[in-house]
Amino acid sequence: AALGPMPAISDVSPKLKKTLDALRTQIESDAKDCDEAAKAMNSNWRYSSSIKKNIDTGKIVALRVSGVVMCDGVHSSSFQYGITFEKASGKRLDLNLIYNIAIRQDGRLFVRPDLINSVKTSYRSANKNNPSCLSATEWEDELANLPITFSPLPDGSIALYYAAPDVSAACFPALRLEPKEFSKFRDAKQATQYALP
Repeated sequence: AALGPMPAISDVSPKLKKTLDALRTQIESDAKDCDEAAKAMNSNWRYSSSIKKNIDTGKIVALRVSGVVMCDGVHSSSFQYGITFEKASGKRLDLNLIYNIAIRQDGRLFVRPDLINSVKTSYRSANKNNPSCLSATEWEDELANLPITFSPLPDGSIALYYAAPDVSAACFPALRLEPKEFSKFRDAKQATQYALP
């Protein structure tokens, strides 16, 4: 298993260090489960993951966790998600309380209906060299119906990470929402409090 290093983060409190260690332990545990599943089937396995820093302010750190997994020797799958922590408490920060770009259902987030057209534009742009992703009839439905995580980026835009099924994961790189598309939903006061763009 190839687990990338934790990125350099400024002002890591003891509580945040504990949270980051737990995140890494979880990834290592997933890799071990993959290894054990492969051994049980006498097959090859691969688990590589990386943690990248999207934004690092005095108050929060937003990370992107991604990876490629093959636990049965045949089917490869990929994952990516955004996760944000408050530095002082080490607790996960619910960015949707600040950016309000999604609706919460059964503990998961889905892009709000009035932003779907903006997301469609981003999807088309991300897949302009991948015609099969644009010819599949279900992709427009998936943009509305697949759960997301997201993360602010230093330029003020938002990266959307879809929890896409393996069969269509290649069509779902991180998508982008520009500030002008969501500024009316964003809670500027809270964003300032966390030093977020």
